[in-house]
Parts: sequence; structure tokens; C-alpha cells
Amino acid sequence: MRRTKIWRILTVALILSLLMAVIPATPAWAYDYDITIDPEEGEIGDRIDIAGEDFDPSGKDGSDDEEWVDIYFAEDEADVGDDIDTEVNTYALVRTTDVGWVDDSDEGEIDTSFIVPDVLDDGDDEEDVAPGTYYLYVTRFNSNRIRSMAEFTVIGAGEINIDPDEGPVYTEVEISGTDFSDSEDITVEYDGDEISIESGDDSTNSSGEFDCTIIIPESTAGDHTIRVVDDADSEAEDTFTVEPEVTVSPTEANVSETVTISGSGFAGRSDVAVYFDGTELDSDETDSDGSFEVTFTVPAVASGTYDVEAYDEDDNSATVELAVAATVVKLEPTTGNVGTPIAASGSGFTPGATIIIKYDDAQEATATVQASGIFAVIFNAPASISGEHVITVGDGTTTKQFTFTMESVAPPTPQPLLPQMGTKPEQPVRFDWADVTDDSSPVTYTLQVATGKDFNTNAMVLEKKEITKSEYTLTEAEQLEARTKEEPYYWRIKAVDAASNESAWTGAGEFYVGAPTIIGAEGMPTWVIYTLIGLGGVLLVIIGFWLGRRTAYYSY
Repeated sequence: MRRTKIWRILTVALILSLLMAVIPATPAWAYDYDITIDPEEGEIGDRIDIAGEDFDPSGKDGSDDEEWVDIYFAEDEADVGDDIDTEVNTYALVRTTDVGWVDDSDEGEIDTSFIVPDVLDDGDDEEDVAPGTYYLYVTRFNSNRIRSMAEFTVIGAGEINIDPDEGPVYTEVEISGTDFSDSEDITVEYDGDEISIESGDDSTNSSGEFDCTIIIPESTAGDHTIRVVDDADSEAEDTFTVEPEVTVSPTEANVSETVTISGSGFAGRSDVAVYFDGTELDSDETDSDGSFEVTFTVPAVASGTYDVEAYDEDDNSATVELAVAATVVKLEPTTGNVGTPIAASGSGFTPGATIIIKYDDAQEATATVQASGIFAVIFNAPASISGEHVITVGDGTTTKQFTFTMESVAPPTPQPLLPQMGTKPEQPVRFDWADVTDDSSPVTYTLQVATGKDFNTNAMVLEKKEITKSEYTLTEAEQLEARTKEEPYYWRIKAVDAASNESAWTGAGEFYVGAPTIIGAEGMPTWVIYTLIGLGGVLLVIIGFWLGRRTAYYSY
């Protein structure tokens, strides 16, 4: 009986011990606090608001431990229910605050703020705060158990300097950065849009510094934000002021010529007026980026430099200078062949002056300026090689240059006629081929005769250039040595026009020849020639015999 009682006592004690172990833990897990932070990102030293609700009502009993909470700023990530100094070792205690109770409610709330620290030195590990993700943890006062958490992003307090900080569109701007995260890639934004880094660094060095260059994109007049951010969320920004700008093309023009004025950096979708020497010429509307383009004709004015201006509806304006020459010179056409008629004309010159026209520094024509200041002359393009040539027109005071392009089309290949393939023409050999016509006339020909089909230097017998007719007969000095049909001669011909364009060679024609013709025996049959030679020999023998007998007679 006594033993049974002891066992009952031990059983009750064990149950009570288990209950005591469970009951204290129940309040710690029963309530998780809801907290919000505003803003959710910021720099070191920024003040951040933190608010919470649904706090444990047990604090209403007056216990100091239950009416206060601790707020930690930590680098380590943990979950609700984990412990500070166990799962979280790198942190700073940034706030201890009391809980305000809601009237007629079992809920408590907090409304406080904290300063983003620059170092985490309250835990076992110490670490400087750097750009990146950190965590806010809330515990009961003097308790390590995490009851609520939120994420916070630390933005680096980088600094940039831009040079220049104002100018027109397409200005090259140098950006120098310091105090960014170490060894991180950087991105440059212009009004929120990423733009290319033209040159320099695309990442920070080990000291968080960089230098790079960008080109200001098309944008409207006024201030624009340049922002640089690295991959660790360090960022900085500065302002660039876009100024209106206009350009003209060409920068020098004659009266009545067409000129284009281009503008950028004006107001977007705004009417813009273009003025020449104070007189409005035309108007247009800028695009969404404040750019426009207007074409106008230079009015009749004296030679000089004139302002071309543009104004938009927002009073943005820009001016560019245009050099105007009162003298006008025209030349047409600017392409052609040898012999093409070229007309040169002009106005605004001194009456009575002599205009000289040169083609590649060779004088081709002259003209006298009339009383009205105009002149006109036509000359033919001279024989010259294909390609570009300079034509100069001027009176010694005003000179204009033009480019004339000579045609480069090769003439047709000649058609060979005589001697025919495999024949034995009589000497002196006569070569004949069909006429070739070409726009760049006159056409000349080049004739080659060789002992080999490849017409190499060793085989070449004759080369005759600049033949003006479509035939050629060998001279006495050019007559060919006799060759058999088995070892013939070869000939070919090509045409060359006055622009030095050459046709292809004809195919190699084949012929052979006998002994050269005796001087003065042209057209005489060969057998007659040899008969006369034989008769001459007999006659010489008879004369010799007769002279011998007369010598013997007189010797007695």
C-alpha cells in the first residue's frame, strides 16, 4: 500500500514537471507580431519608420518585460522562432521601445523608427554595413526569440561627378564615380533608360571607383537625370542640362542652292520656325525628342556669312552660320565619254572677265562674262583615262571645282579577217579585221605576232600599238622569216578607246610564210624569179668566157 502511494506521488510529480515545461513555452509561440517598414530601402544614416500590431496582450498585467520589445538590424537571415545569438550572430540592436495598447482590445502596437547603422557590432561577429539585403528582427524585451521579421535593402551612398554638365545632344560626358561597392558591374541610366557606356570602366575597382564616358542621346531641352547603379545596389545620380543646337549642311552654299538645317534639344512636339538673316523661311514640328529637319533654298543675297536661326514655342533657340557665295557656277553633265559635250555656266561674275575652264590642269575652253554677269560655254570632254577628273571653272578670283567621271566601258573585241587560219599569205603579210566603234572615239588597235600561242616575251616577233585603221601591212623591216605549217606564226588584235579602256584580245590566229619577196618584185610569180636568177647566172658565165678569150688573143 505504501509503495502504491509512492508511485502515485512520483507519477503526479512527473506530470506536473512536464506541464511546467510546456506551459511557459506556449505564450512565446502563441503570438507572432506583424511589422512593416517604410521605406523598404535606404542609405546608411537614413531614418526608417517601423510599425507593428497584434502584440501579445499579456503585457496588460503591468510586467515591464512584457510591455517592451527589442528591434535588431542584422546581416544573417533567420526565421520567426529562431534565436538571436544562435541563428543570428552579426547584428546591431537599433531600438528598444514600449508597446502601446489599443483601447478595449487585446492587441498591442508599436510605432517608432530607427537609424540605419554603419556597423553591426552587438553580436559575436562585427561587420561594416554595405549595400545589400539586411533583416529587421523583433523580440520581446530581453528575449532572444524572434517574433517578427522584415527585409530591408541598404543602398550605397555612391557619388558621381559629370563633366560637362550641360551641352547639346550627342555631347560626350565623362562620369567619375566614388564610394560605390567594390568590384561590381555598373549600369548607367538616362532618365530611367539604360544607355551604353562608350568607353572606360564598366565596373568599379577594388576601391569602389570608376571612370567612364557616355554620349547624351536625343532628348528635349532642359534637365535630365543621369543615374549610375552597381550590382550591389549602390547608386548615385546627377543632372545634365540639354541645350538646343542647330547645324546646316552644307556649311557653304551658293545663292539658289538647297540647304538643310537640323535641330536637336528643342521642346518635344513643338512648332519651330527657321529664320535666314532675320527673315522666316519655313517651319516644322519637332519630334518627341525635340529634333527636327528643315530644307530651304538660299535666297538672293550678296556674298557673306549669314545667321540661320530656329525658335520653338517654348522660347528655345539656337543659331548657326552659313557662308553664302553670290556667284553661282553650274556644270553638266558630270559623267560621260570622250567627246561628251559639257556645258559650264555661271552668274554673279564681273562683266568682261575671262572665265577659264581646265580639265585636269589643261585648259579646254574660255568664255567672256557678259554685262549681266553671266557666262556660258560648251566644250567636249577630251581623251583621258577612265575614272574621275577635276574640272576647274573660274576667273582668277572665284573658282569652282567639279568632278567629271569618264566612262570605263571596254570597247568590243575586234573580229579578225586576214590572214585566215592555217593559210600561207604572201609577203609582206597584210592583217585585216572588222572596224570597232565606241562612244569614246577614236578607237586604236594593238597588233601582236608571235611564234607561240602564249605570246610571251621570248615568242614575241612583233607588237604594233596605236594602229588607227582596221588593217596593217608589214613594212620591209618587219617582213617575217619563212616558217612551215608545222611551226606557224600566231597573231591577235585588241581595241583601245580614247578613254584607254581596252577590249579583250582576239583568239590566236595561225599562219605560215615562205621566203621574203625580193625588193621591186612585188606581185611576180616565184618561178619567174628563179628563172631570171638562172638566166643571170648563165649570162655571167658567157661574159666570163668571152673576156678570157680576148685576153688570150692579145697576149700573142
